[in-house]
Amino acid sequence: MRSKPLALLAGALTTALLATGCATVPTQGPIRNSSQDAPAAGSAGIGVEARPPRPNAEPLPLVNGFLEAMSDSRAFDVAREYMTPEAAGGWKPESKTLVYDQTAGSGVSVDANKKVHLSAPLIATIDSRGSWTPAVPGEQVDWVFELVEVSKQWRVANVPPGVFLGSNQLQPRLAPQALYFFNRSRDLLVADPVFLPNKVAGQAATQLIQELLKGPTSQLGNSVVSAAPPGTTVNVSVPVESGVATVALSGTAASLTDPMDRERLAAQITWTLRPVTNRVRITVDGAPLLPDQPDELSFATNFGQYDPSVASGRMKDLYGLRDGKIQRIPQGQDGSQTIEPQPISDSPLYAYNAKSFAVSLGGDSGAIVTTTKNGTPAVVYGRLDTPRNEQPTTMIPVEGKVLRPSYDNDDNLWILDRADSAKPRLRVRGPDGKLATVQTQFGDSTPVVLRMAPDGVRALLVMRSKGVNTVQTATIENTDGNQLVLSRFKPLQLRLADITDATWSNLGILVAGKAAKGENKARPWQVNVDGSYQRALPGASSEFDTIHVAANPNLDTLPAVQDAAGQLHWQGKDLNWVDLAEGAEGKVSPVYPG
Repeated sequence: MRSKPLALLAGALTTALLATGCATVPTQGPIRNSSQDAPAAGSAGIGVEARPPRPNAEPLPLVNGFLEAMSDSRAFDVAREYMTPEAAGGWKPESKTLVYDQTAGSGVSVDANKKVHLSAPLIATIDSRGSWTPAVPGEQVDWVFELVEVSKQWRVANVPPGVFLGSNQLQPRLAPQALYFFNRSRDLLVADPVFLPNKVAGQAATQLIQELLKGPTSQLGNSVVSAAPPGTTVNVSVPVESGVATVALSGTAASLTDPMDRERLAAQITWTLRPVTNRVRITVDGAPLLPDQPDELSFATNFGQYDPSVASGRMKDLYGLRDGKIQRIPQGQDGSQTIEPQPISDSPLYAYNAKSFAVSLGGDSGAIVTTTKNGTPAVVYGRLDTPRNEQPTTMIPVEGKVLRPSYDNDDNLWILDRADSAKPRLRVRGPDGKLATVQTQFGDSTPVVLRMAPDGVRALLVMRSKGVNTVQTATIENTDGNQLVLSRFKPLQLRLADITDATWSNLGILVAGKAAKGENKARPWQVNVDGSYQRALPGASSEFDTIHVAANPNLDTLPAVQDAAGQLHWQGKDLNWVDLAEGAEGKVSPVYPG
């Protein structure tokens, strides 16, 4: 667990509204965004202006001035004035940023030898592309600034490993953003979250498109694709005038001859520019990228079909299990009317006693984990909207402990079995019924929960190691031999205890856990996909002990939870929680499509 001041960082938030939700940026601790994919741009240029060293400055104020100057990416040349010429020449501030906690008991001090020490809890490291990696609990920033006299003025003689950024400079200096790429089937966009310097609109637009054209960050690797041909650049800048951003691409983009590839590139650009403007003009060598489309393009109007939150009307439909039987919970779960789970008795799956239940994103099919008559486990796939005597089920053999299956937007069914063995197995069943094995390497950890994002690229896992559950993300990549591999595991280092469940949501990730070890009850927590923010779900109740959570990325999906007594609760649009019923009638395990 981290120190108490970091546990309180959610109290210092600045909120900006976005098309997909609201982005929250604390002034202490990690910057964290509450929308599932793209954060809003912060206000540009706020913060203390970097100043050169004062004449005859003593070591401590000199280093404090150096730290202030290096926090502003526009003022690295000013920061170099605090260094010796040799150190200034070797400093590479763009290489990484070490974000440290500026709370009582940490910070800068000077010793008797005129050496200045920076000692503080490390919050995260931001790499050269802007990717956020949470620090391991207890990890520290410990750096000694060695000072020498140059022309009778103290100067920093050793080269820092990048930029040291105090937590109170996060909001004014950095803005959480997202670059957009396509999943393997090129039918959904995938957000690649990054942190970039705060800039005014035109500069922010230029920066975003430049980063987009570099390709995906190391967080996603080759699990996503870009429609931009290699070598594509933006000509000079991306001006924003009268609310319209003009993206003038280099001639390299003219090599795109397939109209669909051009459309996908336009979708990437307009979605990436979403925090700046929803009106974009795109040209290649002066000609429109999409000659048959309007001059001004919008991410929502022209490219809503690629929405990573999946705008399907069935995504918000709530399902569940009651006494092992599949149920559908009708519309109205916002608390506006009394509802009752309805058995899906026409489905062939209803004949089975289910241990867990997954629903396709279209809501037309499902999969359950059950036990056969001879006592062996099985995953059974079948239609939900077809009478049982008209559509047979498909049984998929599995072994050992089987986690709840998970669907993606291409109707792939992801199945993890042997979860209680030394070698858990992950497979994916395609729409054609063929099973493919996904290479995995879980090490000494045991998978407890698997949830695939709709894009089929990102995996969310609860992993158990040495008796402790943690939340991690990973990606599905392709090897040169077209072998699927689950890789790029990223522990989110959440400050939660007794984690029992996690799922994708329209706020990022929803996690069931306790704020501290020994607390009586767990609650649902909102977490950013990169681990850069966590807080109790707004309106979260401490009246029930949350064990399971249900949600998905659709913007209209309302969170639902099951408590330790098996009771179902869901959150209405007014953030109040509604109970299904008391006693046995209310014992339903909630499931959303996904």
